[in-house]
Amino acid sequence: MTQAFYQRLLPPPQNWLYQKFLQAVIYPSVWVAGAIASLVPFVQTTLGLPFSWAAVALIFAAALLPYNLDRVADSFVQKIPDRQAQSFFRQPGVLLILLAAAIATGILLYQAPIAVRWVSLAGLLPLLYGLPLLPLRLGEQWRWYRVKDIPGAKAWIVCGTIAYAVVAVPLAYAGQPLSGSAVITAMFLLIFVGSNSHAFDIRDIESDREKGVSTLPVMVGVGGTRITLTVLNLAALALLASGWILGWAGPGAAIAIPLTLITLTYIWTLNPQTPRHAYNIWIDGVLYLPALLTWMISGLGS
Repeated sequence: MTQAFYQRLLPPPQNWLYQKFLQAVIYPSVWVAGAIASLVPFVQTTLGLPFSWAAVALIFAAALLPYNLDRVADSFVQKIPDRQAQSFFRQPGVLLILLAAAIATGILLYQAPIAVRWVSLAGLLPLLYGLPLLPLRLGEQWRWYRVKDIPGAKAWIVCGTIAYAVVAVPLAYAGQPLSGSAVITAMFLLIFVGSNSHAFDIRDIESDREKGVSTLPVMVGVGGTRITLTVLNLAALALLASGWILGWAGPGAAIAIPLTLITLTYIWTLNPQTPRHAYNIWIDGVLYLPALLTWMISGLGS
């Protein structure tokens, strides 16, 4: 039933405009990079920081690099189940995307305050996380190991880097120190984005199991993953509640509670058979909601 629901959210595969959207926005990770970048104005508003287009642009450009680099590596090391995506990331044109993202990131870092450059050093980890780095011999075969082959590390590396970046970079641009408000905001985003990352591991459970990548779903199953993420989401809400009591400027209840309910809904309805593009479009699209809800609430209050 839920699979049919998610299928109805997608246009017919033969739809020409839909295919162009996949090729121009979904496959090159423009959609997910935009979703991650949208968390920057959410953080800026939540923490009372001045808006900075440079911070948004830096996160967008920097997000394009690891996502595309990881998928290019996967197309050779861990074949992508989507044949169109597999073909897309074998094309030389992907190198132009990587080059453009690298140049944009370099220019923005060059123009940024020194504090931004320092906090951006953590971005080196996701650049390396999908690349084969260490050759190890197993029996009669050699295998190249990646950072994301560390048991249970794959999704946490992704969401940890994102949560860190979308809080640390705006703070650095504004010249503001770390605060209790920033910590609880980062922790909430860690679980919010982490639920998204682990949902994709539910989708890729068979591929990861075949390649020996020990993600949370591979280790504890889909049911265990759902229970774990539910507990973490409720813990994140409890942490925010403590911040509300202390008067810290974390995400408010009008934003945090709807986001948690939406997150729990997809955690308990997605499965490995859900269409891949339902994940790529709608689940990644959930990351736009913090900024959208903040904008709506600000509009109602003005």
